Amino acid sequence: MTLELLVFFLGWFFQAFTGFGAGIFIVGILSLVYDPKEVVVSSALVNLVGTLTMALLLLRRSAPDFRNLTFLIGGSVPGIYLGSFTLVEIERSLLMKLIGLFIFSLGLYDLLVQRGTLKKVALKDSPRLAVIFGFIGGFFAGLVGMGGPPPVVYLNQVIKDVGKFKTTLTLFFTSNILFRILFYEVEGGSEFLDPSMFLSALLSVPPAIALGLVLSSKVPTSGFKKIVSLSVLVLGLLVTWEALQVEQSPQ
Repeated sequence: MTLELLVFFLGWFFQAFTGFGAGIFIVGILSLVYDPKEVVVSSALVNLVGTLTMALLLLRRSAPDFRNLTFLIGGSVPGIYLGSFTLVEIERSLLMKLIGLFIFSLGLYDLLVQRGTLKKVALKDSPRLAVIFGFIGGFFAGLVGMGGPPPVVYLNQVIKDVGKFKTTLTLFFTSNILFRILFYEVEGGSEFLDPSMFLSALLSVPPAIALGLVLSSKVPTSGFKKIVSLSVLVLGLLVTWEALQVEQSPQ
């Protein structure tokens, strides 16, 4: 339980600071100790505690971008269903390596956009792009419990206000989690649920969020956006590394 408390605290401190990332910390680290499918399914309940806590705090300060939120959620629903089905049916090692490299590439692209190097090919505020990035994020969420980077990169480029960015992301993640729980139940994934992780989440997640939100409020907007880009890049490498560790571990 001590390991779970520490991982949940660090993951949700990071998510409160940047707006995303708890799922990658939780799944990436705990999957090295516990059954990966158990971690992916159980982390849905853990992260629901976090997103609801963050939503209550953020909605007092900033309204979401309802237009982009609607299209992101619309795209994510079929993605979550496909990912949940795939989680139950296939071995994940190769897919996780591909996903890790894809997330790394997204982070590198976003960092170059934020630095001005690729400003001419920055993403535009578009319903079609929101649906596409929502679908990819939903698929990653259903499959490996870490669907944040695709919608993060999209919103990081089309929403300038940090508060609106975080609020929109948090409500999107809450929707993702609720659909994940529903589809896990439909596809038989609920057999991997470990309720004890929920108790650890109640103890560690709220204080982590409070600390992360306070510290992130002191960072200038331009610096914050570059931190988000760099975080996506680094987390992509971590996902790839975790997949390689799982592949090399004794069966």
